[in-house]
Amino acid sequence: MKEIRVGIIGGGMISHRHMTIYSNIQRHAEQLGFTAKVVAVAEIDAAKLEAWRQRYGFDAKDCYTDFREMLKRDDLDTIDVCVHNNLHAPVSIAVMKAGFDCYCEKPISSNWHDANMMTEAAKKLGRKFHVQISSIMTPQSRVARDMIARGDLGDLYYVNLHFFSQRRRPGYDLPQFTTDFYTKKVAGHGPLIDLGIYLISQILFVTGVPELKSVSGFATRGLEYDDRLIKDPNGFTVEDFGTGFAKYANGMTFNVLGASAGNYRDYGLTYILGSKGGLEITGTDTTGGKFAAAANANAATLFGGAPELTFFGDQGGRNVTVELNCAENGNLEELADPSKLLYNDNQVMWLAYKLGILNDETRYNTPEIAKNMLLLTDGLFLSSELGREVTVDEIKAMSKSMAITDQETPFGTIHYDLDF
Repeated sequence: MKEIRVGIIGGGMISHRHMTIYSNIQRHAEQLGFTAKVVAVAEIDAAKLEAWRQRYGFDAKDCYTDFREMLKRDDLDTIDVCVHNNLHAPVSIAVMKAGFDCYCEKPISSNWHDANMMTEAAKKLGRKFHVQISSIMTPQSRVARDMIARGDLGDLYYVNLHFFSQRRRPGYDLPQFTTDFYTKKVAGHGPLIDLGIYLISQILFVTGVPELKSVSGFATRGLEYDDRLIKDPNGFTVEDFGTGFAKYANGMTFNVLGASAGNYRDYGLTYILGSKGGLEITGTDTTGGKFAAAANANAATLFGGAPELTFFGDQGGRNVTVELNCAENGNLEELADPSKLLYNDNQVMWLAYKLGILNDETRYNTPEIAKNMLLLTDGLFLSSELGREVTVDEIKAMSKSMAITDQETPFGTIHYDLDF
């Protein structure tokens, strides 16, 4: 059985979720026909690195404060990037330039410019590249995509996506998260790219990644905050609210609203309208997939419940509402066809793609989906700044890099050369 040897860059919260996933992959190795083992880790914070080493029983020789030293090894098969948003592009490009295929945590980056740079680097350097978008790795998303592709909904004309939290600012209301989440220098933006990568990308995936035409939007940091709770010297500089209206070449319109804080209750509301039918999407996965949960546990979703679909439409001249039972039927699918496991987890799909079990036609092209998601959000932010609707050509032309090119560390400055 093939074992893929993985090196992880970044020993923070998300790396522990990835370790759980790799553990669950090992538990399912017989079904998958392959397994994965994390054999090295890099983390710039020496104390955090030592805690990580002790937690997982690693030898000190396999733990690095400088990831560049880890990349000199010749016994690693792939690298898993678990750093913060504006380091995704420079670190992933450095990984690919060092000769490694690369798996990157969400979002691919904080803006379209850097996402495009990453996908172009992968093409030019001949590396395989994949991005974590767990929301599309579910029976829910597959069923919705297949129904829409078959024409069950007819012509799509409207999508509504709202994800609203009364108080959910990572690093501020949620102190278990680092303050890097609310600084523009590191995070880039707020909820529209944080949770938005899951929710907006799911919509693009199930609707076939239509071609964007224009966006009108508004974004702000609307809620008051307590200066005493701002622990980062860079301040709270990302927006906590954003909304926009996008138009697509296929005639579909997309209304999106995302907030990490606001004076209203928590709620989520996602539905798709077509000329023949509609779909309500509930419980979209926002936590890394079911393999991200410990053994014999279920992964949570932000608004609760398993990822499910409800169909609304006409059957024989009668209005009907049909619960599609995606979770139950998805489990039956896996029992009948174990290859479905390759489509039900990010890292599983990545490893299958890395091994050639899946190819560019049979895997989900997560970098392109993530890039198109950022094209929409970049348009929303640009429209808010300019006070008018913006075209897709304007968005691409005006999207500017937010990648960190000089990173201060306890052992000196890391300079990232983004040329490839």
